[in-house]
Amino acid sequence: MTFALVITAAGSSTRMGIGSKKEYRTIHTSTTNTVNLGRISVLSSALYTFLSTYHFNTIIITTPVNGEAEAQKVLSEDFRIAPLLKESKATLLFTEGGKTRQASVYKALERLSKTDIPDGVLIHDGARPWLQGQIIRDVIDLVEKKGAGVPGIPSVDTQKEIDNEGKITRHLERKHIISVQTPQGFLFKTLFECHKKASQDGNTYTDDTEIWARYYGDVFVCAGDPLNRKVTFEGDLS
Repeated sequence: MTFALVITAAGSSTRMGIGSKKEYRTIHTSTTNTVNLGRISVLSSALYTFLSTYHFNTIIITTPVNGEAEAQKVLSEDFRIAPLLKESKATLLFTEGGKTRQASVYKALERLSKTDIPDGVLIHDGARPWLQGQIIRDVIDLVEKKGAGVPGIPSVDTQKEIDNEGKITRHLERKHIISVQTPQGFLFKTLFECHKKASQDGNTYTDDTEIWARYYGDVFVCAGDPLNRKVTFEGDLS
């Protein structure tokens, strides 16, 4: 199967503070390589892991409006990226995102539909820089075998469901609860059709597994990693 990659980086990062776009923030690496690696950002770290793990025919990064130049600059400052792109011969594209994650992913899928259409697609939050290659391989394996896959980690806290007044309405069994991560993987054509329908139904979906489940079928889970956390607040970079 052929795969494309979508990395979402179109958000405003308001919770990081004024003027701070989390995907472009610098992170530190523990590598012992003495070669100058340039400036490693949240976004470039994520992209590096994908490029180092699997060959993607097309890679699309969603950006804020008029944000392509800045995204390209951020990636160029990580000296590991250009050689890997050249070696893989992957096509790197940028597209403006929408007002929500759902809208941004749909725009990226529309762009992919106008390229060499892949069999499958992985969708990753650009604010998750610490993922490992094994998760990528495991998600791809699930897509090839089951059609849709997502990494997840068991919940460590007891989970409750509440109503609008804050009253507990349901006591959930922790053994059946997971926190899902990205990348989330799907058969491309099917996911694109699901997104088309979701874009017209008036609902808001927080991730692509919800859209897939609503309009097509089951999503299967592989082991995630607690280190594959999402940068949301300033302290997450520490």
